Amino acid sequence: MRFDLIVIGAGPAGWSAALQGAKLGLNVGVVEKGLMLGGACVGTGTLPSKTLRHTVLELVNSRRAAQLGVHATHLRPLTIQDLRGPRDSLIANHQQTIRSFFERNKVEVLTGSASFVDPTHVRIADRHGEEVVEADNVIIATGSRPRRPESIPIDDHVIVDSDSLLDIDTIPKSLAVLGSGVIGCEYATIFATLGTKVTIIDRRKKLLRFLDNDVLDTLTHAMRSKGIRVMQEEEISGVRIETQKRNKEGVVYLESGRTVRAERVLVASGRQSNVEALDLAQIGIETDERGLIKVDESYRTSAGSVYAVGDVIGFPALASTSMHQGRLAVLHAAGEEPPPAAPLPLAIFTIPEISSVGLTEDECRERGLPYEVGIARTGETPRGQIVRDTGLVKLIFRRDTRVILGVHMIGVAASELIHVGMMLLHTGATLDHILSAVFNYPTLSEAYRVAALDGVNRL
Repeated sequence: MRFDLIVIGAGPAGWSAALQGAKLGLNVGVVEKGLMLGGACVGTGTLPSKTLRHTVLELVNSRRAAQLGVHATHLRPLTIQDLRGPRDSLIANHQQTIRSFFERNKVEVLTGSASFVDPTHVRIADRHGEEVVEADNVIIATGSRPRRPESIPIDDHVIVDSDSLLDIDTIPKSLAVLGSGVIGCEYATIFATLGTKVTIIDRRKKLLRFLDNDVLDTLTHAMRSKGIRVMQEEEISGVRIETQKRNKEGVVYLESGRTVRAERVLVASGRQSNVEALDLAQIGIETDERGLIKVDESYRTSAGSVYAVGDVIGFPALASTSMHQGRLAVLHAAGEEPPPAAPLPLAIFTIPEISSVGLTEDECRERGLPYEVGIARTGETPRGQIVRDTGLVKLIFRRDTRVILGVHMIGVAASELIHVGMMLLHTGATLDHILSAVFNYPTLSEAYRVAALDGVNRL
């Protein structure tokens, strides 16, 4: 069997690459080892966790409605089972959507585990046997899975990773989160919102070090207001499951001599790329100690006709950027002109959510750029007060030209509002472009105008 393009993996990077190839008229095959399409993003990662987050916020809002005289159900008796309905429905619907896109665009799904014979031949094996398919170009989009350190006895009940956390049967009264990365912080704030006593433990000095400092300060304050305990610069000496009064609990021992006990322990120590089964050495592709594949600016590996996109190449490892990378790799493989490079936004779905695009203050200082900032506190805007938002919108711009260099925000709908900032950066806009625009009133978007006025006043 021969294809113009073989895509290994049907997650965001893979389905985006496959559909782009089909739109270009290529004969495309997608290799997926299971029957479920969408990868970890749809099955166990992005969409399930964000659906859980949304469901939790809806339930919390219903409780707040009691202040207006509307009866609301108390959250404590709820179990995770009560929160799974929306998640399971979304997973099934989105997997069917992907399958229908493939069928409509004549993308063939090949079920089995893939490995390389050479750069243009891929072996596909399943329980019925194996076959070798040929392709002019191959795109690796096999994604990642939670890293499970051997030193921690993960049993997927008391001690869980980010996959098995979604399958616990009760809302824990206490949760210890090992790791203060994106996944750790997201789940910490979700469960704290449900009323769980949460402790975050990390050996690093700062949470989410790549964030703007003002945004990080706001997140830290929000965590404290939810009762989240953050223990930083702590090394873990051991994790055990112990029985207390006939109930099992996780116990985290720290080198400082401190001990943290919790009903559940979430191991959030990053993710590991799924590359072991591919036989990359067979085609001369090496990976680093984390299993990440090196690529050039077009996402091409050292094997030439083989590309790699998404989690297998590392940061930022977001569904949005993975889809973008998948599309760009196919355009390059097909000899098409890629779109101009543009700054990529990121979103972190903590409560409150965070989003940013462009440079931070630290990066401006490292580059020696003359910059200034403008800040709007959304709690001081009418719409922010209506929705009880206490976040901020921050603009970073050049002092000499007023060109926008970065946009950073935290608060209600930050992941949506950031796209205005993305377009400002993409078009080389200045503070004056913002100030010449009229924003609907009252809206959260009005914070852009307030931040721009604040920036002008600082010059």
